[in-house]
Amino acid sequence: MDRAYIKSKSKQQLKENLVISIITVFIASIFIDASTFKNGITFFYDEGSSIYFDLFTLLFAGVFTAGLNKFLLKIVKNSETPEIKDLFSYFNIYLKTLGLYITIGIIAFIGTLLFIVPGIILLIMFSQSFFILAENPSKSIKDCIIESKEMMYGHKFEYFVLQLSFIGWYILAVITLGIASFWVNPYVKITNANYYLEIK
Repeated sequence: MDRAYIKSKSKQQLKENLVISIITVFIASIFIDASTFKNGITFFYDEGSSIYFDLFTLLFAGVFTAGLNKFLLKIVKNSETPEIKDLFSYFNIYLKTLGLYITIGIIAFIGTLLFIVPGIILLIMFSQSFFILAENPSKSIKDCIIESKEMMYGHKFEYFVLQLSFIGWYILAVITLGIASFWVNPYVKITNANYYLEIK
């Protein structure tokens, strides 16, 4: 895999879809990463309020991850016009998206009980599951997990290195108090979508 080429291509695709990408990824992050906001909320309210954010993430992360991946695949395939409403595309298979999210979470949790590294390996192994579902919503949870496992065979370290290559951008996001993340997050996600197509 030519990592430099994929990242360069992703930057260009982000540039061509900048505004809608920033808006869509930001909206998706509210649902997918809601639990990350809980520390700020508990500062103003109480510790019990953080439970609601964990529950919110559990209930909606799966369906919005699938919708976001549909949006991202439209960008990288350049076959259809990406739209914000893509985020809401998969409520008709809500239980499947929820089941896939929970299944991956449980598997990763079991892996971390052994040690941190097995948990990371398992997350990488199943990292393509939601892209697979976004492309073919008729596939079962089992199909998505198995296909992701087969797809990532021999590519897990490569994928890990790809994610590590964004560390500099994450540091920039921290330095700018999160402002740069409006560009960094879509860039990372579009790159991951291109990676999926590359190894598919």
